[in-house]
Amino acid sequence: MMNTITENKEKKILNGTIVLAIVISFIHFLTFSQKEIYLDFLHQLLTKLYFFPVLLAALFLGKKGAIKLALVVSLLYLPHSINTGLFSKFYVAENLSELILIWAVGIIAGVLIDRLKKVQSEKARLAALEKVSTVINVINKDIMNDYSACEGLTKSLTKIYNNGDGNSFTAKLLSEKLQRLGSHISHLSNLAAPKPMKKTKYNFSHLTKKCVNEIIQHNPGYNFTFKSEPKLPPVYMDVRQIEFAVKQILQSFIEQSPAKKELIISAAKNNEMVEISLTLNGKKTTRENKGTEVFDLIANPEKGYTFALASSIIHSHSGNVKFETGESGIKSIYLNMPVK
Repeated sequence: MMNTITENKEKKILNGTIVLAIVISFIHFLTFSQKEIYLDFLHQLLTKLYFFPVLLAALFLGKKGAIKLALVVSLLYLPHSINTGLFSKFYVAENLSELILIWAVGIIAGVLIDRLKKVQSEKARLAALEKVSTVINVINKDIMNDYSACEGLTKSLTKIYNNGDGNSFTAKLLSEKLQRLGSHISHLSNLAAPKPMKKTKYNFSHLTKKCVNEIIQHNPGYNFTFKSEPKLPPVYMDVRQIEFAVKQILQSFIEQSPAKKELIISAAKNNEMVEISLTLNGKKTTRENKGTEVFDLIANPEKGYTFALASSIIHSHSGNVKFETGESGIKSIYLNMPVK
């Protein structure tokens, strides 16, 4: 399955620091000399440079990255320690102390970076909460007051005009639109302040299949194929919230890709995640019937915020939503939920 941009960036950083450590180690081996003073100085300097890739890994990847690079440096450094130990036991002690120091500095730096990132994340969360509280106040006071007044007036009109004439039809239509508006307000409120989760273990694959069946019933003309690995582990989730999220994402996807009528759903375990892939196939898109872009799913004035809400629900479960795009727009959507 595909990787996110963040995962690719982390792999590039890790690979880059490993290559840097290998280059330093190679030059370090070549400069060992007990006769030439300048080579001995360069050799000692290169010993200190082993800290550089470890600290880089700690800076960008945190404690885990620092530990990985410290392990790589140890594997590169130990043969050199054994080699120099043939000349002097002092070199062995010095080299081992350098390794211990590299591990200690790397882990400490990694822990500090991880804590710094948590502090920055908490600051961002508090800033977002301040904005959220403003949204909630507007929804709960201004919008809900006006909505309740309109709802009460519409109910009165529905009771007065109930004889099947034009006024009755107008009152009924107004009532339906208000109910829909109430649903939108509820979604906006949930997006601003998500409700507490009631998690339980549930089969993500079975839940997705249930959602697909319900969506297809309301969208005739679609054919769907469901593929799943046997005995997928259950996912710890709020079933009601995840069901809403899957339905909204799927509904937004098929509404933005009307030319594609073949839906393929697959479920598989990918590392410590259960991954559901949603793929739409069909006739090629044209200028008049363009494919779906990621922006389309969010920018739609009627459905965009529900898609954003659905994505935020999955993220609140430590999951993620990924996209695979092609020349004609979005090809597949991947929903990932952690097993633990």
